Amino acid sequence: MRMQGKVAIVSGGGGAGIGRAIAELYAREGAAVVVGDQNKEGAEAVAGKIEEGGGRALALHAYASAADDVQRLVQAAVDTFGKLTTVVNVASWSAVKPVHEMSEAEWERTLDVGLKSCFLTAHYGLPEMMKLGRSGGCSIVSISSANGVITNPNFGAYSAAKAGILGFTRSLAMDYGPHGIRANAICPGLILNDRSRPKVQADEAEWRGNVDCYPLGEIGTPEDVAHGALYLASDEAKWVTGITLMVDGGLTIQSVEALVRPSFRRRWKTGTVTLSDD
Repeated sequence: MRMQGKVAIVSGGGGAGIGRAIAELYAREGAAVVVGDQNKEGAEAVAGKIEEGGGRALALHAYASAADDVQRLVQAAVDTFGKLTTVVNVASWSAVKPVHEMSEAEWERTLDVGLKSCFLTAHYGLPEMMKLGRSGGCSIVSISSANGVITNPNFGAYSAAKAGILGFTRSLAMDYGPHGIRANAICPGLILNDRSRPKVQADEAEWRGNVDCYPLGEIGTPEDVAHGALYLASDEAKWVTGITLMVDGGLTIQSVEALVRPSFRRRWKTGTVTLSDD
């Protein structure tokens, strides 16, 4: 029961992947969880599963980038469960295209859902956390991405949002550390969930290439990220703040040369990477 006594908001908790895994794990570890998501049915399904398992949960239809909705999430946590100790930012969206072809609306939506949402949960959530004092065990956990520290083709807006989360997290850690409030971020690599698995595994060569990018030789799961988020929100991490936790199977520790240059690759991997013009 590592989250006993905690009350958490999981913004973007009604999806098929990381948000759901975090909400369910937090509840199993004793937290009361407010599941916020623009997908009303998804949020209700996650909260329902938590309650069926004996946990405490509340589902709210909420857009992560809408100030009124985020304010409702915070107020619902306080009204229903008496306080707010933990905020988890999961919501994300991206237009994947070259910047010169991207519309201003696509850029703004990517930054709004991925980065502005983190500002809103902090803006409305921090005053409630500060009421609890230094002994409140309060923290903010934001899900960034490996693309916050590296990037992929046509990921201009997404990488900007995810890198912004890392800078914002460090700033929160500094500004609110004197109040006993911690802020940390997680950068996942490729994560398989119920929605992405069929697409990622549809092409055998693409699947082999995906797996081969990771020194650990496997693709991550939502639960892998959830366990990192559990540690960071628990009192076990009471002296951990402002960090970026890479939950990426080793993706970002390697150079491209290590993967594709034959003389390097032979030192640690068997087989070859098949490159095509596609």
